[in-house]
Amino acid sequence: MYEGAGTCYARDGVTFLNLFDADEYAECRKENLFYPFASREEWEVADFLLCSPLSMAAINQFLGLPMILRLKLSFHNAKELQSRAEMLPKGPSWKDPVECLESLFSNPLFHDQLDFVPRRVYTTSARLLRVYSEWLTSDSAWEIQDQLPRGATVLGTVLSSDKTNITNMTGARLAHPLLLGLANIRMSTRTKLSSRAFLLTALLPIPEYLYPKQRMRGMLEDHLMHECLSIVLKPLMIAAEIGIMMSDPVGNACMLACVRRKTSPFTLASVHSPFWKDWPLADPSVFLTPEPLHHWHKEFYDHDLQWCLIVVGAQELDFRISILQPTVGYRHFHGGISKSKQVTGRVHRDIQRYIIGLIAGAAPRRFVVAIHALMDVQYMAQSPSPDENLLAHIDRSLSIFHKNKDIILSLGAWMGTKKPIDNWFIPKLELMQSITASSRKVGALIKWSADTTEHAHISEIKDPARHTNNNDYDPQICRHLDRQEKLRHFAIATALKSSGAHSNSEEFLEDEVDEEDDEDCDEVTDPRTALLEELNHTHITTNYFSKARQLVATRRDNISHPPRTFIAASTAIHLNFSPTRTGLKIDEVADDFNIPDLRQVLSDFLQRDMRNGEAGHGLGVPRRSLIDRPSTLPFERIQVWHVVRLQQTVHASPPSPVRHQVCELQLIMRPVPWRRSHITWHDQYLCYVHSFKMGVIDPVTEMHVLKCAKHANGAPVGDIVPLGQLRAFIHIIPQLGPVADARLTKANSTHYHSSFFLNKYFDKQIYDALSQG
Repeated sequence: MYEGAGTCYARDGVTFLNLFDADEYAECRKENLFYPFASREEWEVADFLLCSPLSMAAINQFLGLPMILRLKLSFHNAKELQSRAEMLPKGPSWKDPVECLESLFSNPLFHDQLDFVPRRVYTTSARLLRVYSEWLTSDSAWEIQDQLPRGATVLGTVLSSDKTNITNMTGARLAHPLLLGLANIRMSTRTKLSSRAFLLTALLPIPEYLYPKQRMRGMLEDHLMHECLSIVLKPLMIAAEIGIMMSDPVGNACMLACVRRKTSPFTLASVHSPFWKDWPLADPSVFLTPEPLHHWHKEFYDHDLQWCLIVVGAQELDFRISILQPTVGYRHFHGGISKSKQVTGRVHRDIQRYIIGLIAGAAPRRFVVAIHALMDVQYMAQSPSPDENLLAHIDRSLSIFHKNKDIILSLGAWMGTKKPIDNWFIPKLELMQSITASSRKVGALIKWSADTTEHAHISEIKDPARHTNNNDYDPQICRHLDRQEKLRHFAIATALKSSGAHSNSEEFLEDEVDEEDDEDCDEVTDPRTALLEELNHTHITTNYFSKARQLVATRRDNISHPPRTFIAASTAIHLNFSPTRTGLKIDEVADDFNIPDLRQVLSDFLQRDMRNGEAGHGLGVPRRSLIDRPSTLPFERIQVWHVVRLQQTVHASPPSPVRHQVCELQLIMRPVPWRRSHITWHDQYLCYVHSFKMGVIDPVTEMHVLKCAKHANGAPVGDIVPLGQLRAFIHIIPQLGPVADARLTKANSTHYHSSFFLNKYFDKQIYDALSQG
């Protein structure tokens, strides 16, 4: 930790609730907390209507319904409702970035998500391997703190500016928003789309130029943008020069110095006076970082994928990706990828999952090596906590690409509009050379991705525009955002006050220390955190670990089945309470699922289960070695599930194939005992699987090769394993060779192949685990 940084000068600073209590109607709220509304219920109705997409006419119609009239609300139409909303405490002023920054800094939603002191993080106490994650763990934060007075707190300002369409299909109306964020908010919160960690600070002008040449119009537009930013950000520049006092969410007063970051790409063609010219501590080589969405994913689609389409052939590559077995929750490109229109960053990522396995065998060896080296760079660079070892691997992969990139030009894959290009003037590719340097300077680069700010265009521009009369958009967007900001702040303040969760700062700090000490605590213990998360209106993912623990704590002995949700090692496993099919005879299931040896493998499993007890069950155990196999099974019917959900702990990595086995899940079942009979086996959920043999790592793709395990007669080797031995889902890609068989479809492509790639690019966690393995 940087000693002497982030000093608290007072504990009685102006907090979010202090500002709420200083409003002109604060006296009225002493008797009625929800003033200007008559009660909590009336406020909830008003908040629902004002946050809904309903037009004023629709709101009037709703308020005129007989049932609603019987509620005797204090407002009777949309105009009166909006006038009530105007009486709520206001948010930050427009055109003042310092107030926007202060609003983020003191927001109770971020009370436990702010960092104030630069620090250097290492993997061990020996301090041999440096880790770069949050911005304050980077070299630049430490260097900036060196230049500030002792006790000052450094704030990183994130600016994003990009044009966006207001209207779709018609009108061609554009807006140019300037968004402001705070780099001190931890990346897990700031990059979360629902956190609303970016505020609209200004709408920049979009003039129409009369000069006929496009190049000159672009230069004039760049000049105008930098001039506008200089005007809008003037208060922030002054704050960066002389410092400013602000209070954090619990009232600790800090002396702040503001520095800046930037996320959106822009040009500097002939701009001799950029807007950061007079900013102290502003270094373009530091804050102009590689940006994942535009510089990596867009680079892949614009260049890497286009090279693959030319080398492999658009028709062949389209067919290869269309015959991959569909995966639930992931996009399937049934129509190919060569003719995709309006491609988004999400599509770029989806194609990246499959491309290496698809071109292997169809493209020259060195071409595949070059493409997968670039893919490795992109996957490794997205790590939320890269260390020096990972950065060295990134440099090594870039070196491999440069050693093999000549094959791309030799094959004529780098095409212009009419003829092949014989140079490497690709700015996005050039920016990849600065990934490791930028990671050390500003921390993990994934947190600077424009995904969050691009999505903010929806909440800050597009959604407000839908509430306008489609004329003179800018002032109406601003008024709508002002109203929404008032509603949000009022909801937070009234919730905190009515719940009594606004304790003093000393109690708050004690709570934080307790939470840090209890690293194994899965549940939220701070009532403020729980309350504010509830106010965030976010989709909450079910925590199956907590659900499993609750089932164990409340489970009654008279329940006749094992729990549907349970924990196995670092994985939580969940089945629906009701089976998909129940009471089926074993032979019926064998016919329906084409598992002719189901009865035999069940018998083998029970024999091993009696011998091994609670020990793990391996795959491919020779059946001839099993003697005294029971002639009949102690059950005749089974329950069947079609869906299983796996959830891993945050810190757990998917298993490495070196220590685990890979199989194809065919059936999930539970034996049902004879009526009025006692269970003589271990009652648990079972899986029927087909085994794979783990082969060597393919030297071209650096992916593991899997071979289907088969009997002498060519039938696949089937086994029964407990469901609790599942650890992670993986994806496989058939080795299609130089030309894919035209008879293949998405339904039979895995059935008619016996050799596959274990696709390490399918998921970032899987990539990390397989790369380490």
